[in-house]
This record gives sequence, structure tokens and C-alpha cells, in this order.
Amino acid sequence: MSIRGALPTVWVAFAYASIFVTILSGSSILFILVLTGANYFVAKRFGGRRWAPLVIWAYNVGMLFSNECFKGYEFGRIHGSLAWLDNHRGILRRWDITFNITMLRMVSFAMDYHWRVRQEQVSSLQKIDSMVAGPKTDKDRIEHSCFKEDYCFVNYWAYILYPPLYLTGPIITFNNFISQMRYPPPSIKLRSTVLYGIRLVAAGLFMELILHTVYAVAISKWAHWDSFSAFEISLMGYMRLTFIWLKLFVIWRFARFWAMADNIDTVENMRRCMSNNYSLQQFWRDWHCSYNRWLVRYVYIPLGGKHTSTWNTFVIFTFVALWHDLTLRLLQWAWIIALLFLPEGLATWYFGKPQWSSKPYFRYLCSMGGALNIVGMMIANLVGFGDAGVEQMLEKIFSRHGAVFLPVTYLILNFHLQIMFELREHEYRKEYEASNRMRMAESGLELELAAAASSAASSQDTLGKSPQVTRDRSDMAVSFGSKAAEADTSNSSGSSPSIHSESLTKRSGGSSGGKRHDHND
Repeated sequence: MSIRGALPTVWVAFAYASIFVTILSGSSILFILVLTGANYFVAKRFGGRRWAPLVIWAYNVGMLFSNECFKGYEFGRIHGSLAWLDNHRGILRRWDITFNITMLRMVSFAMDYHWRVRQEQVSSLQKIDSMVAGPKTDKDRIEHSCFKEDYCFVNYWAYILYPPLYLTGPIITFNNFISQMRYPPPSIKLRSTVLYGIRLVAAGLFMELILHTVYAVAISKWAHWDSFSAFEISLMGYMRLTFIWLKLFVIWRFARFWAMADNIDTVENMRRCMSNNYSLQQFWRDWHCSYNRWLVRYVYIPLGGKHTSTWNTFVIFTFVALWHDLTLRLLQWAWIIALLFLPEGLATWYFGKPQWSSKPYFRYLCSMGGALNIVGMMIANLVGFGDAGVEQMLEKIFSRHGAVFLPVTYLILNFHLQIMFELREHEYRKEYEASNRMRMAESGLELELAAAASSAASSQDTLGKSPQVTRDRSDMAVSFGSKAAEADTSNSSGSSPSIHSESLTKRSGGSSGGKRHDHND
């Protein structure tokens, strides 16, 4: 019988989180306790009702606006006698700046609990609880609800304030967190964790090298572009975006490494280098991957998924912009990105047909569209996350000074995309070979079991049917049956690479050059 409610391991995380956040935020932990406690009350009070998601979202979005409006609140504004508490705000005085990440976990707990209660209305408790027990795949950990007793305040507090992931993520759902606390993930091993830490140190050293040798960040903050050519300006913009990617790469890898050391496995936030993307859909799946999966689970699918993707995309990116910061600049960035999805979607629909994908020049059509995507993504991200002077930068690039630069750059991007296509083919081949090896291993196990069973039957025929021999045969059958069951369980709970239904040489996806299958869809 599995322990339900506050697990012994969660009590340790609960105490650890309480001490960590108290040191970090000081007296501001009272504000954190009030805001998170109110969310817990809303989830418990309204979970399971049809309109509960509206209440949950209204509270959390309103909380974001309130945090921004009051700049993390002040005790002195509440009452003069409490003003002394403002002098003990801890190391992180503006706790509200990073609280946006906590808000995502608050929504995760509330919605996971809501869906658990809704399941009870259409299914039996025994059936729901039976899916909790036993080994879990990563997908099952996320989608299967926990025991109802697991949705308690101790687990909730330990989850939303879990120190390794508190400030930056990666984001993990409540169901997944409690499942890993109950059933430690087999994917985490000492050797892989140590190697991951070594790679993290190497990435940090590489970032330091870039800071001391490439001055794109300092020049972009200087923002005087009159003395630079269109080529130099675009190179500065590219290096600025690359540095943003590398900075976030190091931050998120450190958080993930810390969680891995505590035996909690999270998704890799930066799964692919920024310079190895040509499709908007692929780019946003691999940039802040855990946030993308959170959006898919708690926003995209509840709003209709693929059936409403046209307007759904605008809603999602508007929320993403407001979640980052309440500025018009980020809203412009969000709407540019959402608009760029439209031509890519149309091209994917039209050029993804068999009569196009079988053409010998299909690969070059994909690279032409992918090059346009790259230019559009760079412009949008410079508008949203670039420094001052971005307008002047873009004006000079698209003026007569860039008449030669732009066509040459577009041609070079087409060559670059051909390399990307080869890298994708290599990834598909590796996954295909890994899947083949797994199937061969499974077939070999089945043959061994069949041979053993056949040998046992032959021995029975030879020895006769004495009572002792009959008992031995029964014991042997039970033994073989248990081995087969163990094999089936390990296969069903493993995370083997998926086999792409498309051929290795075919890319459906029009201008994007191919749309890779993803479990989030």
C-alpha cells in the first residue's frame, strides 16, 4: 500500500523550502504565504466545478497584475506599525520579480487538483488510484493524477517553493513532482549527473570567454549605430541574441543540475542551439521547453488545441508577453511572433502534400521558406528583448545601405539550412536505429521464453506425469510467466525513442522544412 498525503521525503523538502525562502525573502515570506495560501483555498474550494478554471486563472492573473502594480508590496502601506518589517526583506528584496515562475506552479497544482476531482465524477476511485501505483513513464507522471490525499498543503508548499527550481525553473507539474517523490525516476544516475555537471561548467566557462572577447553586449547597450555598416549591425544583433540564449542555457542547466542532484528529473529547457532552428514551431518547442509544455497542458489544450490553433496562438503569446512583463514592447513582440505562425502554417498545409514532397527541388523550397523564418524570428526577438536603439538598427538594415547585404545574407542562410536538414536526418536515423535495436531485444527475449517453455514441455513428456513432476512444471510455468510480465512492464514503462511515421528522407512541413512529431501535440 503506497503512502498517501505528505510523503516522508516531501516533509524534508517542505522544511528545506521554508528555510530557503525565509532566508531569501525575509519578512516578505508573509506575502508569499498569503498569496499561495489563497490559491490553495481557491483550488480546494472550487476544484471540480465547471467554472473552476475561470476562477483559478482570474485569481492568478490578477495576482500578477497586483504584484507588478504594488512592486512587491510594503508593510508600511498596510499599517504604520508594521513599517519595521520593510527593513528585513531578505536577500531578494524584490521577490515579486521571480514570483512569475511560482505562479505557474500555483496554476499547475490548482488545475491538476481540479482535473482529479473531475475524474472522480466520471470514474471510480479504484480505477483512478490504480493508475498512480507502479512504475511510471514521463508522460504518465504528468497526465495521471495523484492520490487525492496527495493534494495537501505540505506537498503544495514543498512543490511551489522547491529550492532548486524556485527562482528560474525548469517548470515541473505538481503531478510529476509528487510522482517522482514517491517513485524516484530511473533516468537519474550518478554518472549521468556528474557528466551533466561537467558540461554545465564548460558552458559557464565558454560564456565567460565570450564576455571577455566578444563585445556585442556592450556595443548593443551603447546603441550608437551611425558608425556601423548594415552587416556589422546585423552581426551585433545576432551575437546579442546568441548571448541571451547562452545566458539562459547556463542558468537553467544549473537549476536542472541542482534538481538532478536531489533525484528530481526535469526537462532540458534549451534542447537545441538557437542557431539550429528554422521553424517557428520547432523553435518554441526547444526554447524554454518546460514553459512550452506547461502552456500546452494548461492553456493550449483547454482552449481547444489544434481545432482552434489560429486564434489560440494569439491568446497564448499575449499571455506569454504579459507574464514576462507588462510592457507594450513585449506585446508587440508577441503579436509579431503570432503573425509569423500564419504563413508557416499555410505553407506547411500547402507544400506538405505528397505531390510537393516527392519533388527533387522540395528541399530547396523548404530552405527558402526557412530562411525567411529565421529573419522574421530575429527581428521579432530583437524588438522584444533587444536593447535601446533597436528601431535605428532595423531602419539601417532595411535601408538602401542593406540592398546588397540582405540578398547575400538570405543566400547564406539557405546554405546554412541545408546543413540543418542533414543534422535532422542524422537525428532521425539515430532514433530509428535505437528503436530497431529495442525491437530486436524484445524479440530476442520472446524467443528465449518460447524456447524455455518448449524445453519444459519436452521434459514433461519425457519424464511422465508423476505428481512431483507436475508440481515442478507448474512452478516453472509460473516462473516463466512472471518473467514475461516483468518484461512487459519494463517495456511499457520505458521511454524508448519514438519512430517517426515519415520516411527519413521526407520532410512534411512546407517552409519550415519539416515538422517533427512531438508528444505535446
